[in-house]
Amino acid sequence: MHITKFSERALTPETGLLLGNGDLSVSVYQTANRIIWRFGKNDVWDRRFDFSDDPQPAHIRELACGIRDEGWKCPPFGDGTVEAVRGTKDPKRMKELCAGAPPSHMNRPFPCPKPVGELAMQLPPDQRDFRIAQQLLIEESRIRVDCTWASGVHVGIDCFVAPSPNVLILRWTLDGWNDETHTGSGLDHHGRRISPPLWFSLYRWADPSIQKYGEQYYGEHRHPAFLVYADPKVDPLPPPSVRREHGTPFIEQMFPPDPVFPDGFRYTMVPFAPDSHIEEIDMPASREAHLHLLPNHEKKAGSIAVAVTTSSDPGGPGRERTRVLDILSSDPNGTIGAWEDENKQSAQQFWSRSSLRVSDPLFENLWYETLHARRCTYRRDVDPPGLFLPSTLRDFSHWHGDYHTNYNVQIPFWGDYTANQIDLGDSYFQAMKYFVPIGREIATKYYDCRGVFIQLSGFPVRPEMDPIGVAPMGRMAYMTGWAANQYWWRFQYTRDVEWLRAEGYPMIRDCALFYTDFMQKGEDGFYHAYPSNDGENGFSGDPADVTDRIQVMTHLRYCLRSAILASEALDCDEDLRAAWRERLDHCAGDDGKPPLKLKGIEKLCHEATAPEFGPGRPYRAECTPRPPRRTAYTGWNFGEFPWNDTHWYFGQYPWSIMRGLRYGDFVVERDFLHFRRTIEKWRLPNGLIDAMSIATYGYTGAWTESFGVLAPLQEMMLQSWDGALRIFPSWPNDTAARFDRFRAEGAFLVSASWSEGRVTELEIFSEMGHPCFVYPPWADGYTVQEEHGTGVALISDAHGRNGFMTRTGTTYRIRDAGLP
Repeated sequence: MHITKFSERALTPETGLLLGNGDLSVSVYQTANRIIWRFGKNDVWDRRFDFSDDPQPAHIRELACGIRDEGWKCPPFGDGTVEAVRGTKDPKRMKELCAGAPPSHMNRPFPCPKPVGELAMQLPPDQRDFRIAQQLLIEESRIRVDCTWASGVHVGIDCFVAPSPNVLILRWTLDGWNDETHTGSGLDHHGRRISPPLWFSLYRWADPSIQKYGEQYYGEHRHPAFLVYADPKVDPLPPPSVRREHGTPFIEQMFPPDPVFPDGFRYTMVPFAPDSHIEEIDMPASREAHLHLLPNHEKKAGSIAVAVTTSSDPGGPGRERTRVLDILSSDPNGTIGAWEDENKQSAQQFWSRSSLRVSDPLFENLWYETLHARRCTYRRDVDPPGLFLPSTLRDFSHWHGDYHTNYNVQIPFWGDYTANQIDLGDSYFQAMKYFVPIGREIATKYYDCRGVFIQLSGFPVRPEMDPIGVAPMGRMAYMTGWAANQYWWRFQYTRDVEWLRAEGYPMIRDCALFYTDFMQKGEDGFYHAYPSNDGENGFSGDPADVTDRIQVMTHLRYCLRSAILASEALDCDEDLRAAWRERLDHCAGDDGKPPLKLKGIEKLCHEATAPEFGPGRPYRAECTPRPPRRTAYTGWNFGEFPWNDTHWYFGQYPWSIMRGLRYGDFVVERDFLHFRRTIEKWRLPNGLIDAMSIATYGYTGAWTESFGVLAPLQEMMLQSWDGALRIFPSWPNDTAARFDRFRAEGAFLVSASWSEGRVTELEIFSEMGHPCFVYPPWADGYTVQEEHGTGVALISDAHGRNGFMTRTGTTYRIRDAGLP
């Protein structure tokens, strides 16, 4: 059992322990006299999108002519300093198109995710010498909180979130309380009882104005992020309300209509508290919706369930609310007990898919804590979070809390497939479903291309027009290829041909089609990509700076190669495959440089790794550092690995480690300790990894992108991106470790042990019967046996790498050939 525990108050939602079922999540934190459960729900968004004062989106021809003929020059984020170095015929249109982002994005805080509300337990009054012990039991997906005082009073709390429906359940006990000795037990000066010693509040505050929120945020953190939204059109949401249905009170929050929910989105928080009186609190001045849950005074134990129902539920929040209450009312104890059993079974099933043991508990706990947090907040069948965990949200979010497609939305999914958690990885495709419809329109209407164009920023909404239709941020071509990578990886790791046919290939094909038409053949006989900046760079006035940028070209090539391989796997679109090959064969180099001339294993590794991880390097038994090499991402001023000081931002650090691991610049003896110290610096007591320093951005909520730390940790133990397995390729000699059922490309489940600087066990299970190639973990090579002891002959691939044929559903044991 892995337990995250600490004996101090967690004072903010992002530092509290986390529960969830992938859709409903809950952060448990404290104030001086309360335990608080803060609810987050993945679909609770303010989906308003006001395009009324946005300019007509830019056609790519306008940008091409403006940059080439007039020398448009602008900074990356659009601060109004736009100029045409060769003069312009239409300065108004130039300023519109080089604004960085349109008014709908820059002047208004929505779309953005919203917090749901809170349940608070009011602790016994007038007690001294408070002590708290908090525990997250990861494999049981359960939190235990114990509060004690010098008087001998003890409050115990157990809580969990049901796998289905979306309900938080908590059980509480109160020991050591005596009404005669604890005179502060809710008696007024006439001796009349006004409240029990322990009681609860369920509430949702009124949405503040953006002006008020911005002022408060600046006052607390000296950060002006929310002061820029001064548009008078920015109205707060309607205030929440307390309603009753069949005598049951609940809290409801309404949202304005939008294309996804034409009648308006709404959610409800519904308490169920047997043996408690529920009292509505009238709060007209603050416009807060507030309920008090008052247990019978003689009760020293009880349970509370809070259901969160939304417009996404079948039949809407009302029908789901009725269903949940009917189930609870018919047999409260039996229902809660059944949900508890289901929660345990669901957790056991999740953790049976893979496991890890490390002699250094920091890394073992990091793996379990990160996967637990992902499990709480991601699920295949619901929209994923944006930049922040839903149960830690403030009223407004930096960058709209969006799906940011230049790694921020991708990085929370890195490592899911290696951890053998396919369901978590599949949540990514739910986000992409919001990009594709408008992306088809952008490709057709503003690029004259087939396929789909993926924007920098997206939300779980259906925008009526291009959400960022201006430059330089809205016309960057590299995100289209990047968005397709997860689809290709999913097939590589599972070899699920039916999934590829139904869901994976259509997206890969459409991204490749966009590039097919976007690339233009020049007089030099090569296909070029113009105009598109890379990173988040602006325009310099020189067309060369937006031609064949390395980030664009590497993603473009990887996308075309993925489309070719996917179409071959499905034996379809031979004509398109020919066009994709022709463009690859005649693709321009990066940044005006000649195309690379690589052969053999060097070429394979360079092309096999996804561009966001930099160029790959052939496997070496002992990695030696090479001079830093410019990749698609070094121009962002993040620094070259391993010289990132990460003094204010952790989010890009896992990315840097991944680049180092695949390129061969991560040298264990030199860099592993730095990795460990960085984790120690940024890890919170609840197991989450912070992403930005409080001094830089204040309290913003827990960042989803920090989940990306899972990927480099696993790739130090197992890599398979170049078509052959690397077993513990970058692991310290003095740290024993064992992983079980990690997933590798080719649909292999791998288990291996490491001790005293060598691989001591290696076992591979073949799900789909594909050939398996393994870089020798031992100097003398290896032998292979089926699980019953039958020897298996070795084969070699075109690059001389040894492997063996496999049969579906068969386990193979790999042994050191130098041992008897």
